[in-house]
Amino acid sequence: MTSTETPEPPSDAEFIARVRAGDLEAFGELFARHHLAAERMARQLVPAADADDLASDAFAKVLDALRNGGGPDISFRAYLLTTVRRVHVDRIRAGKKVQSTDEIESFERTPESFDDPTVTGFESGAAAKAFASLPERWQAVLWHTEVEGEKPATVAPLLGLTPNGVSALAYRAREGLRQAYLQQHLADVAGDRCRWTTERLGAYVRGGLTKREDKQVRAHLDECAKCTAVYLELVEVNSALPALLAPALLGAAGVGYLAATGAHAGGAGILVGLWQKATENSTRTAGTAAGAVVVVLAAILAALALTGGDDKPEAVTPPPSARPTAAPPTVVPPTAVPPSVKPPTVKPPTVKPTTTVPPVPPVEPTDPRPTTQPTDPEPTDPRPTQSQTQTTAPPPITPRPTVPPPTSTPTPPRPTPPPPTTPVLDEGLLTISSPPSGGGSAGAMDGTAQAAPPATEQRILSISVPKGNTKPVVVNIRYGKALGWPVSKNPAGWACVQSTGTCTARKPSAPHRLPISFATPAGGSVADRTFTVSAKTGRLYDDDSQTLVAPEVVDESLLKITTLNPDPNPDAYNRALLVDVPAGASGPVVLQLEYGDSLEWPLPSNTPGWTCRRSVGTCTAANPRKPAPLYAEFEVPTGGGSGQRTFTVKARAGSYRDDDAETLAPVREDDGLLAIVKPGLFNDPNPHRYNRYLLVSGAPRKVSLEISYGSNLTFYLKANRGWTCSRSSDSRRVFCSTDDYRSAAKFDAEFDARPGHGSTNTVSVRAIARGRIDADSVGIPPKNGW
Repeated sequence: MTSTETPEPPSDAEFIARVRAGDLEAFGELFARHHLAAERMARQLVPAADADDLASDAFAKVLDALRNGGGPDISFRAYLLTTVRRVHVDRIRAGKKVQSTDEIESFERTPESFDDPTVTGFESGAAAKAFASLPERWQAVLWHTEVEGEKPATVAPLLGLTPNGVSALAYRAREGLRQAYLQQHLADVAGDRCRWTTERLGAYVRGGLTKREDKQVRAHLDECAKCTAVYLELVEVNSALPALLAPALLGAAGVGYLAATGAHAGGAGILVGLWQKATENSTRTAGTAAGAVVVVLAAILAALALTGGDDKPEAVTPPPSARPTAAPPTVVPPTAVPPSVKPPTVKPPTVKPTTTVPPVPPVEPTDPRPTTQPTDPEPTDPRPTQSQTQTTAPPPITPRPTVPPPTSTPTPPRPTPPPPTTPVLDEGLLTISSPPSGGGSAGAMDGTAQAAPPATEQRILSISVPKGNTKPVVVNIRYGKALGWPVSKNPAGWACVQSTGTCTARKPSAPHRLPISFATPAGGSVADRTFTVSAKTGRLYDDDSQTLVAPEVVDESLLKITTLNPDPNPDAYNRALLVDVPAGASGPVVLQLEYGDSLEWPLPSNTPGWTCRRSVGTCTAANPRKPAPLYAEFEVPTGGGSGQRTFTVKARAGSYRDDDAETLAPVREDDGLLAIVKPGLFNDPNPHRYNRYLLVSGAPRKVSLEISYGSNLTFYLKANRGWTCSRSSDSRRVFCSTDDYRSAAKFDAEFDARPGHGSTNTVSVRAIARGRIDADSVGIPPKNGW
């Protein structure tokens, strides 16, 4: 005798795909799975008599959406319950458009507004945004496990997973919701201290902060009401998801739905929402917030009182085929009684069972002849049967024909559907981990001592199969060009074939751990250093991958910093950054530029052959095989220490690296650079003012002038061709510069002066050009006159 394994039921996702392909029987399966939940939700919105119609309309809406390519992909239950609520809202909207009538009492009462303030407040909060940002698969598992409180074994067929896979997916979904929730709040935080606290609230809830950080967080929460509300809601996200998620999808009816399903929605989530609203607007009084909390507490206590205790199962009406069939009445012919027997006294009828039936009035005997009494047969119908005595001869009774019970037509057995073949992702099937104590070898895992080869990356592959698994367990290992086959011979419990890259477990019910070992890659791109493991047993599968880190190799010839000859701009430091990529290197070529405070970003906005980002100080070569030269131009630093005048370039080409640096010399003193010249009597541009020409020797290109003057002087900022000037904030200093001194006009400084001598009538000029600096001064008016 051979036992056949029961095929696993298809998941909701498979049924949804079949419905979109035109299979209506698949939608019938979805209806059978979820119609009770839809009716429970409908009873929270409309009277019980109308709940079935509302649920049916919602299923019709979902069917239309699926046929048109819309609707859910995985989370059918949550989408269906949301549709029930939306159909109810649509009915209210449609009812408001109907003309009034004299028979208004015959219609169902319509509420004044269909707006749901619970949903309106929640959907604008961070918790709803965080839940909406999660993948649909995570939303589905959170709904079934956290909101409806279903066990993993119940949820597994709906999602096409094993119970272990459901538990693992639920853990990841809860952690993802917490992280997404914190990110939503960080986007709304303005203050630095609030942002610092919000970034650490997750660790604070888990008790993962240091004593100092824990004390600082508590101190801030005592002062900041907004961060306290974030903290309280984060605790609610971790501990009472039903109170947060149900109102988001089901509105105010969510609490009643959870009570109907037996999942108690704690009141903490509602209290947190009220706390947030009480702290959002400082103009609200404390009495308003306190009153709202009291109202919600009363509602929660009432809901718990109504739903607490042992719930009685609802009475279920059996189908017609299961109800008992009443036997037809059997007429017994009258039995003759001897004449000596007195006519019996007529008694009121006896009712069986205790159901109250109006009595039959007694009949006066008109004939002393013996009377007959019908025999009271044993009742076969649960309905009451009456027995009575007659004193008169009954009229001839025509027996009613006995109707045989209907013979049910045997239903032919339904053919057993073929087992489903759609692959099911089980995220708990495969785990890649590092061996303990820094990387034990394969033999150590199975009890045999084996020395680990030098410079290796070891991993352990653990396979967690369903209990009693009999299907083959196959592991496939793929790896990049920089890696090799990682399995040595056949490890204990496995049969491996290098040509196909597969290993098959010898014991499918409890596979051994599979040790693998890669030689540490010497270089290569990320794809070249990545390996991927795929595990499969029956319909279940799981994939995972890791990228090995290649050790960096220092190559002194990778980067060179050279000067340009001829120099395109002698007034600055021009350098060429040259990268020579080794033959064995692969991957992008990146240059990182760092420079001191006396220097500035040296690259133009357009760098041929490179993509540069000033914000992070990096440049990436467009051609990693043969990068183009990168030209940098540094202004001559006017001062600062050696560290402030140093720039460093770090080159990376795959696993190869090289660093180089240079310290630039500051400007040097040159007494012959600047001359302040008074114009002659016949070439003075304005004889009514004091004019002075500022001349720079050496015919440089870039020249900078800093002009300072005393309080008895007035400087007229006139237009000098080729020069750009600006005043400082103290208004007695002017900065002027030109990019081409040879083509610019001579700089003419024009002053007015009040009588006086010393610093109040002194003009000081400092010139910087081509790495040189010179300063000079002159009095106005001069001691010898004009």
